[in-house]
Amino acid sequence: MEKHRHCLNCGISIPPEETFCSERCKDEYVKKRKKIIRSQQIIFFIVFAILAIYIGINIFK
Repeated sequence: MEKHRHCLNCGISIPPEETFCSERCKDEYVKKRKKIIRSQQIIFFIVFAILAIYIGINIFK
């Protein structure tokens, strides 16, 4: 079996020097990653806000 990699987006076999099978797959991957990162940031800020409110309530009892 010759050396190969798999496309990070769709998983098909590609040459070892490539990362994606096409520009479309690369664009889809970048779009998904940005969405995931944005979701993680929102969750982080929500947890931070809840924690800050909790600490604030307990400090000023």
